[in-house]
Amino acid sequence: MKVLIASTMEQEEKITELIRQLKEEIFPRFFEMEELERMCEYGVLHLTESHFELFSTLRDAFQLIASLQTIISILETEEPASLPPHYQEMFERNTMILQEFDVSFPFFLSHFTNKKSHVSYLAYATPANTFLI
Repeated sequence: MKVLIASTMEQEEKITELIRQLKEEIFPRFFEMEELERMCEYGVLHLTESHFELFSTLRDAFQLIASLQTIISILETEEPASLPPHYQEMFERNTMILQEFDVSFPFFLSHFTNKKSHVSYLAYATPANTFLI
């Protein structure tokens, strides 16, 4: 007999938050607005209810959270594409984990070479409130 523990609501919220961070804070550092819009159209890092069913166990949710955190950590370095091969392998391994959970992340570390010096995060940022002043 095998006992499985379901993922928690907090884990699902953490996964959603990490994906939001990638889309709104990390990607604008490397891609132009048109590319970001195309990624949105193609469903890059788009989660549906069926995705949450795929990583419905505690182990799967932790694995997905760890993969997203690792990818974010690598991309937040000064020059991610020039990291030693060990980090490139780690990036690819975590990208494969996302693909196992059917999360679209069609990138290699080499896609993150042109870091923009000045970035406006406002285009893809989620507003803190909806009040107009």
